[in-house]
Amino acid sequence: ADQGGLDAIYEETYSEPFDPSLYELTRLGDPCDQAGIDRDRKLLLQQLTVVSKKVFKLILDRQTDCTAQLDHIISVQMDLLECLSTCTTSRQSLARAKHQFVNCSLGILAGYRRKQQALSLVQNLKIIQTLQKTGHRLETLLAQDKYSEAIKLLLECQVVAHNYKHFTAIKQLTVKLQDTLVMTEETLDTALAKVCMNFDTTTYSKIQEAYDLLGKTQTAMDQLLMHITSSIHTRSWSLVQVHAAMSSCCNPEELARRPYPELCHTVGQQLFLPCLIDLIKVLWDIMLNYRKIYSWHQTHAAQSRETKILAEPGALWPLVLDEKDVPPPERNLCGTEPTQKDTVADEGQEEGGGDDGKAQENDRNSEAHTLELELQKQYISKKLDSGLGRIWQEVQTKVRILVHSSNLKQFSIEQFIRFLDTIHTLLQVGKEFCGHDSETLQDSLQKQCLSYFQAYHVARLDELKTHLENEGWALCPVKLSFSPRSLIEFGHMKLSLKSPSKTPSKRSSISSSSETGGGTGSYFVRYWSDGTPFEEVLRDSGGDEDILMLVDGGGFENESSEDEENETVPASILENNAILMTGTNGPRQPWTPPPPRQGFCLANTTLMVLRQFGRYIHLMKLLHPISSEILLGIKQLFEFYVYSVYKVFSSSLPQDSWIKPRMSSNLTSLLDNVEREIVLKSKQVNEVDGEGNQTTHEIISGLVRAPNTGMAVLPNFEECKYKGLLEKILAVESCVYLSGQLVTLLPHVKECLQDGSLADQYFADQMSIVHSLRDSLYLTSINKLIGLHHVIPAMTKIKWDLKEVHSQHSEYVDLLVKLFHDLSQRLEQLAGIVPIEPDVRTCIWSLAFQSAAHLFVEGFSTVKKCTNEGRALMQLDYRQFILKMEKLTDIRPIPCQEFVTAYIKAFYIPESELEAWVEGHREYSASQLTALVNAVAYSNNKARQKFETIVNKIRR
Repeated sequence: ADQGGLDAIYEETYSEPFDPSLYELTRLGDPCDQAGIDRDRKLLLQQLTVVSKKVFKLILDRQTDCTAQLDHIISVQMDLLECLSTCTTSRQSLARAKHQFVNCSLGILAGYRRKQQALSLVQNLKIIQTLQKTGHRLETLLAQDKYSEAIKLLLECQVVAHNYKHFTAIKQLTVKLQDTLVMTEETLDTALAKVCMNFDTTTYSKIQEAYDLLGKTQTAMDQLLMHITSSIHTRSWSLVQVHAAMSSCCNPEELARRPYPELCHTVGQQLFLPCLIDLIKVLWDIMLNYRKIYSWHQTHAAQSRETKILAEPGALWPLVLDEKDVPPPERNLCGTEPTQKDTVADEGQEEGGGDDGKAQENDRNSEAHTLELELQKQYISKKLDSGLGRIWQEVQTKVRILVHSSNLKQFSIEQFIRFLDTIHTLLQVGKEFCGHDSETLQDSLQKQCLSYFQAYHVARLDELKTHLENEGWALCPVKLSFSPRSLIEFGHMKLSLKSPSKTPSKRSSISSSSETGGGTGSYFVRYWSDGTPFEEVLRDSGGDEDILMLVDGGGFENESSEDEENETVPASILENNAILMTGTNGPRQPWTPPPPRQGFCLANTTLMVLRQFGRYIHLMKLLHPISSEILLGIKQLFEFYVYSVYKVFSSSLPQDSWIKPRMSSNLTSLLDNVEREIVLKSKQVNEVDGEGNQTTHEIISGLVRAPNTGMAVLPNFEECKYKGLLEKILAVESCVYLSGQLVTLLPHVKECLQDGSLADQYFADQMSIVHSLRDSLYLTSINKLIGLHHVIPAMTKIKWDLKEVHSQHSEYVDLLVKLFHDLSQRLEQLAGIVPIEPDVRTCIWSLAFQSAAHLFVEGFSTVKKCTNEGRALMQLDYRQFILKMEKLTDIRPIPCQEFVTAYIKAFYIPESELEAWVEGHREYSASQLTALVNAVAYSNNKARQKFETIVNKIRR
């Protein structure tokens, strides 16, 4: 029931504040109901009774705790009374002491105050004295390169001077401190200028810290770029002035008044290259120092430096004051130190009043400072990036002026290549320095270099003509390990294979590597601490040549002459062969071939052309803008060499009547092209001037005169043992060797070209051209070496108008087989003198068989009377020859068999089909076709005349 009474209490009763009377009045209705009021009254009395009983019950439950709390309160009250008594006694004692000692205390306090005032005066005088001595201390700090400490000291002195500005002496010192600050900034600027030529990390860090304290970091960057530009101008002028003084007899004072372009024109041609290299080394030092500065800023970009100038004398005053000179703590107006109570009260007041405001103000200041630092970093970064292009442009300008003042045509090729190597290295350094192509310098050099190369190329063609006219075509004894890279002229390719790199040009794009991450090929990484990349230019990159083969006596081997061939063959082989040839001294022994010669078919002129290839490729690597013209020069050198070889040997021996050397269309096109574009020709042109007078002008085209084929150097091939085949093999195979080396070098050539397909276009058919040269030149010497001209008379002695078929071949076949056996021995001997590759040997045998086939056809065409049995004998003779040749060589099948068999079978063709056969077989000569026509249509004069007309048409 009690719980029900408690639950019936309204919830509003528990809220605060609560007025029960007012609450009950608001619950009365209108009009008032007395019965309802009486009922509510009884309910309230009941609730009051329940609540009272609950309260009393709770009081009884907490009676023990209440008693304990009352006891504690009484104990505290007693302690307070005791403390009050003690305080009262103490105050009474203090009042009595104050009354007794007041006069003495006042006197002591007055004396102490005077003492403090005197100490303060002495301290102020010491501060003034210290400020006056600041100048000497500043000079010491600046002499020790302690720029930041000197700036801090100056700034703190200015703060102290501001605090003590009520002193007259301090006002004068303030002006002096300002002048000293200006002087310090000038010293800083001088030190910054020295950094441009000799960068030191410690010194530069001190300088930047000092400018940071002054708040002039951006100004420092502007000054830095100005000093670097000034250093480029000053150092360039000074260096060129020294070389101009050594080249000229002018008065040094007069040279000192000349501007840089005039000084460059004064430098002599002999001193130009040393002057250029020295100039580039000086400019390299400036560029390297700038990259070091650039790297320093990149390294310190992530480190935020905050400038905080401390105004307290104790922060940097120890630099100029002793510890005992530090000013004492601040005192109050009475001259006494603040008490702890006052300090605590002040701190409490400050903490209570402005903590939030100060925190917000500090946050705003911090954000503003951070933004300022970020803007400053961005400004420095942009300045440094723009400085790269600006400095490289100044470097290009200085080098370009010096180069334009010289005459490159007076350079030797070694000097010119060294000059190009220097410029090429400079362009690579510039590409790495700023990441931009050096089009200004390249374009300015293009015209000069093209003019030099054209003159040089004509001189080399003329030199090649002279060498070819005096070439004896003796084997150049190079080592078996010889390759073009063994020559000094190909030394540049050794370097490119170790560290390949693209030459900067209009088409190339080399990524600019930073000093710390550019890889081993970066110039700035390799020469960061010492040296320059231009010292390599002064050294010979190719090294010493060791290409010639030595004999036991210490001399160089040269055994290609026919007179000395026996020296290369062992004595036992010579004795055996002598017995074989003479038929004496016992039974006949088999012929023993000498050991084959190993190596390369190279003549002295071939080696010279190969050296020129190396120089030309080097020039292509260094001169990308004119690389296509240089590639054309390589093509013309090779084609003129092939042309000269053909012209020298094509007229060396008389041509045989039964066979003519074949020329491919590619070879004919090459010869015509050389005649049209390279060989020097003159043409008389008649013109009529404005007055009607006729004048004659001579128009000269081409580059060099054709070589003289008078054979003044070469021996008479008719009297030689090998009928000129030895010299022809050397000449033709040297062309093949050059062609193969060009194919090998094509990848390196294409790297230097803007359009690599141009190289394929120039040298696509060169291998087929030089191989066809074998067919054109070897044939006549092979015919003379075999002696085929002795066979035709033997064939004419054979009677072909037989009545029965013979089973034995004719005698001339044995003669021909013997001649081919002799040819085999001659080739073995020849292989011991010059290297003969298997494809060359195959070509010689193929030409020999081709010549034999034409010989058979020519001999058969001379027969006046022949029966069918005679035609069978012809087939038997040729078949017997083929069988013998298959035993002699390993060539399968023997070439040109169809040429002979088709001609023999043509005699069996009916007269009605002969016209079509003649039209379809134009490979036979007119005399051979005429003989065939006369034999087939011997009884029909009208048909014979018709066929002769067709043959004459074919002949034309």
